[in-house]
Amino acid sequence: MELQVDRDERVSSRPPKKRVVVLDDDVGMLRALERLLVRGGLSVITTTEPKRAIDIVVGGGADAIVTDLHMPEMGGNVVLAFLAKAAPRTARLLLTSETDFSTVASLAAPFSVDAFVPKRDASTLLLRTLDTLFAGRDAGREAGESEEEVEHARELARSIARALAMRDVETEAHCVRVAALARRLAMALGLSNERLLDTELGALLHDVGKIGVRDAVLLKREPLTPSEWEEMRRHPDLGAAFLREIPALRRGLAVVQNHHERFDGSGYPRGLVGAAIPLEARIFQIADAYDAIRSDRPYRKGRSDSEARAEILRHVGSQFDPQVHDAFARIDPEDWSTTATVRR
Repeated sequence: MELQVDRDERVSSRPPKKRVVVLDDDVGMLRALERLLVRGGLSVITTTEPKRAIDIVVGGGADAIVTDLHMPEMGGNVVLAFLAKAAPRTARLLLTSETDFSTVASLAAPFSVDAFVPKRDASTLLLRTLDTLFAGRDAGREAGESEEEVEHARELARSIARALAMRDVETEAHCVRVAALARRLAMALGLSNERLLDTELGALLHDVGKIGVRDAVLLKREPLTPSEWEEMRRHPDLGAAFLREIPALRRGLAVVQNHHERFDGSGYPRGLVGAAIPLEARIFQIADAYDAIRSDRPYRKGRSDSEARAEILRHVGSQFDPQVHDAFARIDPEDWSTTATVRR
């Protein structure tokens, strides 16, 4: 059955499972998204009218709404901000294009957006992202904090990591691997479930402050000038300022603001020494260094596990915390290797 443009809405004929409202003023895109979601087993309602989408979600209920950002009548961010209050149980997902990245900070108002998906990657990421959001909302409560809130924070962090990858800041796969490695190392140190999540989210978002660094500096291939280097060195504080505006992600602050500090005090932005650096950041530093050494780069091939371990050992006491390194060295090599190969 074809989409009726004059109605701007149609319910999928599939037996209802999860109910998803899709909002986009581009009818071609709307049809493509509908086909994708119906093939994924979802019940789909499509509309080109923001006010109609709000009526459907508030009046009839929906498990999720997927909306484009730019529309002539009302932006998708406005729709989601309203629904965050009017229908808080509905998962809210915003489709963005590459040029939308600079708006991420303003769009990620507290709990108004659960996830961002680049339009160019919708065919591969949209269903997966929705599944993650549904799983979080369907899960029960754990340890005084709902799994829904935990999954919301994780998916929002992953979405921002994907957006950063679009700007060539860092690959999403690297962020995911480092988050997994940092969490495993935090477990070896006996951190609580709450601090495990702090470490994981901070690792996913460690370079989020590069949102505020100009492309001319961030993407420059030649050596940076002193003034450009000074701008680059501000990114941990810029990242911390970004996270303070997003309650769901504030727990990643310890890593984001301190991931370039060094154990001997030679790091930045504050030159913290030893235990003055939050433990979550000291954990991240070893996980990040390990993955960076093991990964291929345009100018070199990734090195072996033993070479990565030897390189890290050479910097224990200067760059890395000796006690955190001891915990790293005690982790079963097979366990660590399995963790390190996530999405490599």
